[in-house]
Amino acid sequence: AWQKAGVDYVGVSWDRRIMDLPAKPDLHAVEIRFLGVDESAWVWINGVYVGAHDIGPMGYNKSFALDITKEVKWGAANQITIRAMSTKGNGGIWRPARIEVLK
Repeated sequence: AWQKAGVDYVGVSWDRRIMDLPAKPDLHAVEIRFLGVDESAWVWINGVYVGAHDIGPMGYNKSFALDITKEVKWGAANQITIRAMSTKGNGGIWRPARIEVLK
């Protein structure tokens, strides 16, 4: 979580990262998987909205994946933007996230 432990925050946070991807591999699909976002998340890849994980406060420790096959740029920099919302307790991306290539 992005705020201090023990400090409850109600509101929205934004996180943006640039990630370079290699040349396009042999693949069937590509997903971005989040192992924990407290508690709701909306995700954009290269400025394109790809989906949300919005099940309320119980969603803080639920992993989720979104299909990003059409939005990624192989052999180039990719911008990943996440809007996270917390309605109680800590907030933000608190477990790893990864890009998964599905063959």
